[in-house]
Amino acid sequence: MRMRLLGEDTEITAFHQARREAQLLGQVESQGEGPARIVGLLNEQLSGAQGVEFKNLLARELKPQLDRLADQVDQATTENRRKIAAFVSRSAQLAGRENAATFEKLLTATADAEARHLKSSAGAGAIVCASELQSALRRAANQTYRAALIDKSREHLERLAREALQLPTEELRSVLVQLLGAAEPLGRMECNALAKTILTGVLGEGKAHGLPRLVKALPPALQATPGGGNWAIRLMLNLMERGEQEAAQTLAEAFTRIIREARERCGPLLRPVQTAADKAELLERSVKLDAQVGMLAALLPACALVLAARGTVPGGGNGPLVTEALVAVACLDAVGATENGQRVLRHTLIHEEQGEPSFLGIVPVVARPLSHPRMLQLLSESGLYVPHYQQGGGLFVQRVARQVFRALSGTVVARSQKGEGEEARRLLHSALCVHAPLYGMNLEGGRFTAELLEGLRSNPEPGQGPRVLAELERMAKANPSPYGTGYVESLRTLVTALAERDPHAAPKSGGLRQRAGAAPKMNVREVERTHIIGVKQLEAEREAARAAKAAAARGAPAKGSSRGSAGAPARRPDSAPAPAPPPAPKPPAPEPGDGLGPMSALEAERTHILRTKNLEPQRAARPQKKPSSAEPALPSVPTRPLRG
Repeated sequence: MRMRLLGEDTEITAFHQARREAQLLGQVESQGEGPARIVGLLNEQLSGAQGVEFKNLLARELKPQLDRLADQVDQATTENRRKIAAFVSRSAQLAGRENAATFEKLLTATADAEARHLKSSAGAGAIVCASELQSALRRAANQTYRAALIDKSREHLERLAREALQLPTEELRSVLVQLLGAAEPLGRMECNALAKTILTGVLGEGKAHGLPRLVKALPPALQATPGGGNWAIRLMLNLMERGEQEAAQTLAEAFTRIIREARERCGPLLRPVQTAADKAELLERSVKLDAQVGMLAALLPACALVLAARGTVPGGGNGPLVTEALVAVACLDAVGATENGQRVLRHTLIHEEQGEPSFLGIVPVVARPLSHPRMLQLLSESGLYVPHYQQGGGLFVQRVARQVFRALSGTVVARSQKGEGEEARRLLHSALCVHAPLYGMNLEGGRFTAELLEGLRSNPEPGQGPRVLAELERMAKANPSPYGTGYVESLRTLVTALAERDPHAAPKSGGLRQRAGAAPKMNVREVERTHIIGVKQLEAEREAARAAKAAAARGAPAKGSSRGSAGAPARRPDSAPAPAPPPAPKPPAPEPGDGLGPMSALEAERTHILRTKNLEPQRAARPQKKPSSAEPALPSVPTRPLRG
């Protein structure tokens, strides 16, 4: 930004802007404002269209001030302390992982103060303590904060587990529901740490008393809070690690039953979604499925964890739990089409951006086992559409990728529209690099794809979609996926949304089968394009008809001339009629993408008006025959009157 001051040019660089914003925050601190107000203003400064350079410089300028605020967190109230944790977590995310050290001391101090608060509330009972833990963990989405809070609350959590085992069954179940809810947003390391801590407290009470009660109460609690399935599976894996085979086997049987019931609840509705003929039918059927799919969608990350650890789960890699988890993951292409499935995918992609591993990485790995004849028979019995999983499961991977990139496009476009270009870029780059096998590329191809689509996101042009897809196909051939699955076509939804800056923009080819005899459902743009194609096809047919009639009048085969038969010699009335020439073959109808390219509704309407004006003089010059119901109307060909 440049400003003219007293006839001179003064340039305000990112360095000067960052220093000025840091000085403003320093003035706010000197005026006696609390840490919650200061970090709230910092959050506002980091949000918006500021570049990476400004954020890096601002973080460096503010580090001494944020370190001073860490010493004031103990004096804040519980509500303000949790506001500080939420604001600082958001600021750390906006600033990027390269600036994580700037916020580390403040986040650790906030977690330490929160751990002391949880310890002081131990006298309120296990249910209240579990509820407070859930509020503290869900409020701030930051790995450093959550890991520090669990580590500093270790003794408190062990005591909480022992006290919960003394409660009646219903109250114990309520505590487990709170713990499952607290573990739902946690990453891999924090979730495993929480599971180990709780299990240490349970086993400290004695196996004969504590462990059987936990094993009995956990499955009903998981049914009430399926989003905490990762924590429940990690409890089972830790039991196997500690040698508690019987308890782990009991939990595995219960989890198998829960997953099967969740899948069977929506079993009759899965195949209709997988075989929808067009977008309108897909929307109608996915709405019906969405009413039943909530539990199955929430359990999918836990099922992927079972498949990732299939060698250590009870029953082994071919056991009932692994088989049931495999069938559940096979439902992902249908589940992802629902609103519940899209919500799970969005949360997964955002957690990936923050450095967490994703359950979606298991999809290319299990695609080939799904095509095994025994699994195909099981999938058919489960109500799934078997052709999607045959020949290596490539079609299944493509359909899953389409739903993943549909969820990604909505979040990226929303961030871009809010001016958070850097956050949108990070999310796009993270998803495209990590999930390159979903669309048929390796990691190097994923980097190229991220750079190409970032250019489209930062400078959207509606007409660039086909060019970008053609470039992606070229890169996919040079950088193929090691799994041999996935297709660039699955990126069409994302490319269209980025080009038009509209998350609801529908690509011209959604990859859905068009059932024979089904009436097409088109939007305004598709109707206009179809009209233009129809006009071209009608002109070609009329041109062929005029050539055929001219050849018939001359008694010679048509030579492709478009002129009428005005110059043809007259035939004597007593002479034998000339044999009719064979009908000229109809020219092939132009494909929707041949020579047209994507056009807006305004361009289509303008083309339609121009073509209508060009056809009006021709229609006025030669009257048209009444069209028959059997064949399209053909233009009348003027002939000379016969002599004699």
